[in-house]
Amino acid sequence: MRLFTVVLVLFLTACATTQVNNVDNVKMAEGYYMKGVSYLQKKNYELALVEFQRSIQTDKKNKNAYFALGSVSETMGKFADAEGYYAAALDIDSEYSEAYNALGVVYSRQERWKDALKAFHKSLENKLYTTPHVAYYNMAHVYMAQKNYEKAIEAYRDSKRFANYDQTIYELGTALFEAGKVKEAITEFKEGVSLSPSNAYIRYGLALALLKDSNKKAALAEFKKTVELAPKSDLAQKAKDYITTLR
Repeated sequence: MRLFTVVLVLFLTACATTQVNNVDNVKMAEGYYMKGVSYLQKKNYELALVEFQRSIQTDKKNKNAYFALGSVSETMGKFADAEGYYAAALDIDSEYSEAYNALGVVYSRQERWKDALKAFHKSLENKLYTTPHVAYYNMAHVYMAQKNYEKAIEAYRDSKRFANYDQTIYELGTALFEAGKVKEAITEFKEGVSLSPSNAYIRYGLALALLKDSNKKAALAEFKKTVELAPKSDLAQKAKDYITTLR
């Protein structure tokens, strides 16, 4: 009985010490992580990697540090490393939707379309995912790469349902145009112009759709607006070529 009491006291003391140490480690790891973020904001990737590595060495459960390591590795073109870090983050939190989405992007950059779609779908299984529009948008890009325009349209519309950005509208309009749904494309591009009148890409997309719809006068006006908004761009040169033809 005496031995049991002593062992119990020693065990409780050890637990208390471990808890204190764990709290200290978590705080220290978070400090390394935040320092890494500051380097990342300055695009100093090498030093960011060092700090994120220190973070996970101090606290192996810091999923954000693993995610950050994956993000930096992806930026540096180290896709295998990025996959490993995102997978490690998911081992810690199986509902970490941002990690599934990021993993899908890595697969997409390697044209591993099936794996990418699977990862994006996994990210959307979490009903508490705060930015599902990002996964839908990325999913639509995969379908566009595969020329599966109907699926792309559906995914872009899902993305737009959660967040109505001009870039999403432009991509949706483009998908509709490629699918031969010209009038629907015009509707989307016009909405995009209303939302972001200075977006030269939306103006150009609208011009192409109007031209396809045989509305040459309106198309010419949009091509001219494209040149006005982005005079030194490749897009402006394409618009000028159409303007010369339409005159």
